[in-house]
Amino acid sequence: MEFLALAMFALALNMDSFAAGVAYGARNIKLPIPSLVIISLMSMGAITVSMLAGRAVAGYFSVVFAQRLGGAILLLIGLWVLAQALQENRSKSRSSGGPLRGKPDQILQIHIRSLGLIIKVLREPSRADLDRSGTISAQEALLLGTALAMDAFAAGFAVSMLGFDVLFTTLLVGLGHFALTYLGLLIGMGIGAAGISKKISTLPGFILIALGLLKIH
Repeated sequence: MEFLALAMFALALNMDSFAAGVAYGARNIKLPIPSLVIISLMSMGAITVSMLAGRAVAGYFSVVFAQRLGGAILLLIGLWVLAQALQENRSKSRSSGGPLRGKPDQILQIHIRSLGLIIKVLREPSRADLDRSGTISAQEALLLGTALAMDAFAAGFAVSMLGFDVLFTTLLVGLGHFALTYLGLLIGMGIGAAGISKKISTLPGFILIALGLLKIH
C-alpha cells in the first residue's frame, strides 16, 4: 500500500515533466540525455532537501499527528495545484494565441537586494528553449530544473511526515522524472501535443488530494 501511495506521489510530481516532454516532441525540440539528467538530478536534490527538513520538523510531534499534518499539507497543495490548473485551462481557452509562443515575460525574476542576487525562474516549463535553437542546452536545463524542482519542494516536505523513506522516494521521483519526460517526448513526436496538456493538467491535483485525505483519516 505504501509503495502504491509513493508511486502515485511520484506520478503527481512528474506530470508537469511529462507535459513539457510532449510539448518538446511536438515541436521537434531536442532534449539531450545530459540535459535530462541535469533536470532529474535537480528534482532529486529538491526532494531530498525538503524531505530532510520535513523529517526534522516531524520529530517534534507524535507519529500520528505528523502523518495527519503531512496529509493536511498534501491536501492543501493538491487543492492549490488543481485550482491553478483549472485557471490555466480557462485562460488558454480564452486565448486565441498558442500557449507556447516565446515572449519576453516567460522569465520571472526574483530580486534579493540584500544579497545582490537576481534569481531567474521559468514560469512555464514548456518554454525552456529560450534561444529557440531547437535544443535544450545545459544552461536551459538548469532553468527548467529549477522550475520543476520548486513545484516538488513543498510536496516533498509534506510527504516526509508520512514516514516515507527519503532515499527511496528520491530515487523513485528521479527515475520517474527521467522516464516520464522521455515518454512525453516520444508521444509528442508521434501524435503531437494538442489537448494533452489540458487533459492531464488537473491529474496531479487530484492525486495529491487523494493522498492527503487517505493519510488524514
